[in-house]
Amino acid sequence: MLFLLATPEYNKVQSNTTKVKVHLRNGIAEIFDQHQDLMGKVENNLLEIETNFENKLEKLLYILQDAVFVVSNKGLETNIESKGTGVYVYARRVREITSSTSVDEIVKQYDQKASELEKEIAKLDTGSSSGSEKETAKKPELKLSSKLLLLKEEVEFLRRAVTIVKNLKS
Repeated sequence: MLFLLATPEYNKVQSNTTKVKVHLRNGIAEIFDQHQDLMGKVENNLLEIETNFENKLEKLLYILQDAVFVVSNKGLETNIESKGTGVYVYARRVREITSSTSVDEIVKQYDQKASELEKEIAKLDTGSSSGSEKETAKKPELKLSSKLLLLKEEVEFLRRAVTIVKNLKS
């Protein structure tokens, strides 16, 4: 079975995949050879693949941010004889999880991005506080910027990555 994982910064092709387990928006799917065609959305969640390399079973784990997951039996080739099950994943961002992955490193990145997000929110804060209780009880209105939205998504992805890695390590 062919497995392809692609992001703007990362590409992984694995031709000897035996099983793919993906945590989709609406449940978990396990894909084996000759699986039916399938499509789903992955939001800040886990993808596991198993490969058989030189009669040794290897398991690879990835955390994906905003990914589309496609299973096809048509293959990429136009030659009908080369048909096979293909699993294609296109993500905005990916983080590979290995035994050497440090929770502390991800927490450090999370803290840094959360701090950047707080600073960006503080910059865009347009509310004025004149001291009245009604005005201070209201949240200040924020002008949304693309940088702010990207930081929010990145902070959420790192928060989810920390949670997943902590659960896997325990």
